[in-house]
Amino acid sequence: YCYLCHNGAKYLFECYSCPHVMCDPCLGLVQWLMDKARAEDIDFQCPGCHKLEEGGVKHKELHPYFLFTHTVLGKRIPMLDKPVIISGICERASKSQVCAESTLILELICTGVEIQGSLPSLLNTTIEEYHTSNSLLYQKIIFDFGMDRKFSQWSTRIKKLGEKLGAYAFKHKIIFVTVHSEVTHGDLFAGKGESGEDVAMQVGEFMKCLFASPLQNMVYGSTLFMLTCGPVVSFEQSLAALKQSIAQLWPEYMVAFTAKDFLNAVIKIFIVLYSVKVLIEGHALENIIHDLLDVSLELQMHTDVMLFHLSGLGLPRVPWLLSPAPLTAAPLLAIYRYSWYHSHRHPWGTSLSMGCLKCGAIHPWA
Repeated sequence: YCYLCHNGAKYLFECYSCPHVMCDPCLGLVQWLMDKARAEDIDFQCPGCHKLEEGGVKHKELHPYFLFTHTVLGKRIPMLDKPVIISGICERASKSQVCAESTLILELICTGVEIQGSLPSLLNTTIEEYHTSNSLLYQKIIFDFGMDRKFSQWSTRIKKLGEKLGAYAFKHKIIFVTVHSEVTHGDLFAGKGESGEDVAMQVGEFMKCLFASPLQNMVYGSTLFMLTCGPVVSFEQSLAALKQSIAQLWPEYMVAFTAKDFLNAVIKIFIVLYSVKVLIEGHALENIIHDLLDVSLELQMHTDVMLFHLSGLGLPRVPWLLSPAPLTAAPLLAIYRYSWYHSHRHPWGTSLSMGCLKCGAIHPWA
């Protein structure tokens, strides 16, 4: 897809030094130039790389933008006699490009959890127009391992699922876990017991069972959204177990929420913008998290956001449980809590104190 108009075309030209692609309508090439530009020995340079090249030149003389060149005796020679006029809009950020890298959207829902709508489905709908059927996979799974017998069935099921997903080389993996959390300890519900009652497990054991081998391989380098109520991050013991699980599963990011009664609906705008900025334009989540939160107005009124970022995943993975990794090879886990002023000073839903009947002044909470 062209990074200027976000559209396809009959001919697309990829920059020789970056992933940017431009289409022939934005370049405004006539047919005889098109045939010449498609020759094997011709290189294309996008406007962004031309600008970066100009910025690195010590002298102040600016060079015209010749988008097509060929190399003669180690020097780049313009293919055209004069520059072309770009008809697209070039005023974009340096990371504003269209990515259509292979993507997995995995939705895991605890049995018995009633939800309206589907955030993973919304994410899939947002980005599917940028993908072919082979580069985007959306998988929805309902889990229940509340008993030994059910866990045995779950293990068999995820073995098949892990083998299926393992056949793909996904560049992006986004995993959603929708589950209830126990309000007095932060434990997570695993399914139903013999009598149909809800069965809760400690966080560490839950994550170990949910992402048993080979499904745990899908978590490595992924973005994991925990769509559950806040007790899982509010209690010290459950939060510590969650951090330990991250250290073992190695997702690149995990997003959790602090509201006691969390609502999926409040992060719809957040998810849509996440898909555009991260999955389409290619930004790193930690670099644009503030932008996502700024526009998520309903989210601001409902909950704080926890971002867990595990950096250093480019290093070879060493199974922590079998042989501890050297300290220099261990990824670094950073945890950020994003809260708004009102969440701890002026809670939403708390009305102002009565104004003075004489002067009309409204007293602050203090």
